[in-house]
Amino acid sequence: MRKALDMNERGRKAAVLARFFRQQPDRIAALWRRMRLATHEADSPAASLGQLDGLVEPFIREVGRTLEGEETSPWSRTRAVLRLSPERGARALYEEFAALRRCLVDAAEVLGGGDWERERINRAVDEAVDSAVALLQRLKDPRADGPRVSFGGLVVEYFERPSRVKRTTPDAKDGRPAMH
Repeated sequence: MRKALDMNERGRKAAVLARFFRQQPDRIAALWRRMRLATHEADSPAASLGQLDGLVEPFIREVGRTLEGEETSPWSRTRAVLRLSPERGARALYEEFAALRRCLVDAAEVLGGGDWERERINRAVDEAVDSAVALLQRLKDPRADGPRVSFGGLVVEYFERPSRVKRTTPDAKDGRPAMH
């Protein structure tokens, strides 16, 4: 009898976790963004917009569907924009995914998720990391192998070039302010 109660409790906690991921992905995404900002300088381009910024919420929602029993890959079901930056490289992708993994696993632990849920989360993030890095490599070398698990959204190359426009005040001449 006790084992049946334990299985019921585990099932209830798993359902709560899956529902939270599916219905409130913005809360985990906000934590992920705070973690990213804390690890980067505030004025760096990496701090302003992450490569995963446009897809974190849809991906978390799809991880929630996986925790509910959906069999296909959450990465291939994610409908969002993945911005890949050759300038930042694979290391930046690994760092962003590592922070996301930590947020997802921490949320699972807080909400009572067990080994099964952690394993599903880790598998989903592993597929996403491998796919994103393969897509980045493909940007650099079109002959490189494509991803094992395809991404369900749009992949764009993100260019990070500083603006070369020199700003001057309209009334300034010879570097001196105009007097009126």
